Amino acid sequence: TPEPAAVDAALGSVRAIAGVQGVSVSSVAVGGTSVMRVTYAGDLGALAAALRGRGWQVTQGSNALSIRK
Repeated sequence: TPEPAAVDAALGSVRAIAGVQGVSVSSVAVGGTSVMRVTYAGDLGALAAALRGRGWQVTQGSNALSIRK
């Protein structure tokens, strides 16, 4: 996360995806890697596709996604 405004933009981008029921941040590291937890009603692959559609680079693992802008 390069700056605080980027954190807000990232959270807003994820929250705006259909099926996302909640987003919480468990670790914020300005200038490093931040961690968020997303509650999503749907298939993990569908969430990954929706994130890619919003410009995120997505790596899908077992019950988790790693995303980068």
